[in-house]
Amino acid sequence: MDSIESKLVAQLGRKFGQQPDLDDRLSYIGVDSVGMAELTVEIEKEFGIKVAEDIFSVDTVRELAAYIRQRQSTAASS
Repeated sequence: MDSIESKLVAQLGRKFGQQPDLDDRLSYIGVDSVGMAELTVEIEKEFGIKVAEDIFSVDTVRELAAYIRQRQSTAASS
């Protein structure tokens, strides 16, 4: 597990009370629309990215890590 995944798992564990697996659905660990909005703010701060509305299409912890990695890559190339 690389650092984005490790940070996400730890962050989600603190916020939602359980340590998720990478393939757990966000809804399974308790992320609802309000939780996702709060998580979005934390992700922007933690990873230095700007999150767009398309984050709501992310379904699993692994997909969220890939989303963050892609946004970091996009920000670095612009």
